[in-house]
Amino acid sequence: MDVVLVAVKKDVINEYISVVKESGLNPLIVDVDAFAHENMYGINYDIEPDRNVALLNIGASTINMSILKGGISVFTRDSSLGSNLHTEALQREFNLSYENAEKLKRGELIENVDPDSVGHVIESASEEILSEIVRSVEYYRSTTMHEDIAEVILSGGCALLPNFAAIIAEKTGVETKVAEPFRNIRIPKKFDLSQINEIAPIMSIAVGLAMRKQGDR
Repeated sequence: MDVVLVAVKKDVINEYISVVKESGLNPLIVDVDAFAHENMYGINYDIEPDRNVALLNIGASTINMSILKGGISVFTRDSSLGSNLHTEALQREFNLSYENAEKLKRGELIENVDPDSVGHVIESASEEILSEIVRSVEYYRSTTMHEDIAEVILSGGCALLPNFAAIIAEKTGVETKVAEPFRNIRIPKKFDLSQINEIAPIMSIAVGLAMRKQGDR
């Protein structure tokens, strides 16, 4: 029997539950980022036996990596790094507010800021994140008789950075694609599909959690 042990401080759980209740909602399920991410993958992608896929979610301050073999989790790792490194580097380099630094990250133009310089700053700030990803991939390979990863599915705020998936592919040697969490989900016509497509990569974990229901195993 393979067992996954998950632990979290009660204070953290209670904090989330309090926020949900104060919003007038009744929380029924609490899940782990990695499991919600796997749920999103199972809904939207074909599961192939013995194929290793890495789900990589890079948010503002956390990297979640989960490697699935045949759709079943065989490795998870969280790191306290994230795209805040990019924001802070842009703020320092160009003396910007947080809001303007975020706009630069998304590829928007800011007055008196050279776009080429922005690319160099983001590339430099990415080194620590990329090193952490490479370490996780190499650790997995070393503990599984050099078993390789067929594909990386990238989500989170970093997935919105221009060419970031290509940079990960170059550093790890693994084909990397941006997540499509709404691939198999019917979107009502009343929603703005262009906005949905734009924010899709940062919704992966939310989609996986939203598809859960009471009584799930």
